[in-house]
Amino acid sequence: MNQETEASRRSFAGLLAVACALLTVPRLLLHELWRDEAWLWLVVTESRSVADLFVPLQRSGQGNLFPLLCHLAAQISSSPRAMQLVHLLLVTAAAFVWARRAPFGRRERVLFVLGYFPFYEYAVISRHYAAGMLLAWLACVAARSRRPAPVLGLVLGLLCQTTVYGFLLALALGSGWWLDRRLRRRELDPLPRGEAAAGLALGLAGAAAGLVQLIPAPGTSFAPGWRFGWDAAHAANVLAMPWHAFWPVPRLQRAFWNTNLLDTAPSLLQAGAGVAILILTAALLWPRKAALVAFALGTAGILAFGYVKYVGVLRHQGHLWLLFAAALWLGGGTGFREDRRSWRDRVLLALLIVHAGAGAFAGWMDLRHPFSNGAAAAELIRARGLDRFPLLGHREPPAATVALYLGRPLYSPSRKVFTTHPDWGPEQREMGDPELRCAARGLAQREGRDIVLVINRELPSWAELDPEGCTAGAIQPSEDYHLYRLRVQRLAATAQAAGCGVTPPPGSAAASFSPGR
Repeated sequence: MNQETEASRRSFAGLLAVACALLTVPRLLLHELWRDEAWLWLVVTESRSVADLFVPLQRSGQGNLFPLLCHLAAQISSSPRAMQLVHLLLVTAAAFVWARRAPFGRRERVLFVLGYFPFYEYAVISRHYAAGMLLAWLACVAARSRRPAPVLGLVLGLLCQTTVYGFLLALALGSGWWLDRRLRRRELDPLPRGEAAAGLALGLAGAAAGLVQLIPAPGTSFAPGWRFGWDAAHAANVLAMPWHAFWPVPRLQRAFWNTNLLDTAPSLLQAGAGVAILILTAALLWPRKAALVAFALGTAGILAFGYVKYVGVLRHQGHLWLLFAAALWLGGGTGFREDRRSWRDRVLLALLIVHAGAGAFAGWMDLRHPFSNGAAAAELIRARGLDRFPLLGHREPPAATVALYLGRPLYSPSRKVFTTHPDWGPEQREMGDPELRCAARGLAQREGRDIVLVINRELPSWAELDPEGCTAGAIQPSEDYHLYRLRVQRLAATAQAAGCGVTPPPGSAAASFSPGR
């Protein structure tokens, strides 16, 4: 690889970052927010202060760093475009840091930035992961500097406050840096004790804050229980995680998100592919002991978390790919040469090309198809004049997307309140059709007029319902919506078929709806 001057590296990084931003802007503008994005922005804009913001975040299982940045943006604009602008800045900064300082050739730096995770999953969908990616690259920059301790401690402490995967990456990168210092202690200047103490203090403080933020409050509805017994089928799913992260090629269909070409293959085959990826990465990293240890520790942590708590989906498993890139960075790069005679170079280049192809496909599909039909459902509700009625939204998470675009709350049948977003508390739960039918009938009787059901599945042909249309074709299929108008005058005639018993009197179990709420 030809040696680049500092000036040429800086210019190249600036050009790549600008290109990344220009390619991301139209995809952000045309991307329909889905439930997690809608939830965060609704929480941010409905919080009058930082203290208010922290209350709903206690059940999110995620760190406060990205929500705080969004809270600052909300002081300027209440439009969700403000959140997307924050996200764009994080993605662009991450691309610049990577292109400016990562120890790889230009072709490899470009391909990585255009890969599935940096270019689509962590760029188009506004979530915590872009902040984690930027902080991981800044940690690598600090680790390779001459006097890294305070800055590295600060960055790793902030990384601990993104997601649980960011926390695990911080532990792995910190351990890899420490081992690298030990192995190269004869060629490196010793760390001043004051700086080392400051870096350690910052890192530990950030880790402690991260633990407080990342552990959901008791009774959080989506948090699964801990799994410590042996489960062979579950272990196979966990072992498939590296395959998904290193070969993120989705099924070639509209609903591609969170799919993989091997999804229809037996679980043992997918687990075997994951093990093969781990063996391959160990071989790729073998000459660089610090990089190998960092990757091994981080991978062990992510896989262990996947087994005992949550396997996750592609956006979670993709942190194994970020960890691999960061480990290579800690190890001084790959030594890419123009002649491509090293088998390691060829394998890594092939993986980068696969990732770039997957990223291009995902970005193109997001431009062609709605990611969520929440905006379309809101428009359909307005177009048919259904927004003059009380709206019942079930399930709560996808109903939040409709609430965001409508600018008004929907009724949660499990919590018996009008709300814009889930609270993830113990009262929030899923309802089967019979219970949902009774809840809808009860709301209509309490309100004394027709109501509209906004449901992300098709309902049976209940006599009291009139279908009012549906939206279909979203990349995320659970955010296609069916609209039904429940006719209050039909309640008496259909009471026996519904089998709901006695309906409570008006106002006994829910706040009354008014159009201005």
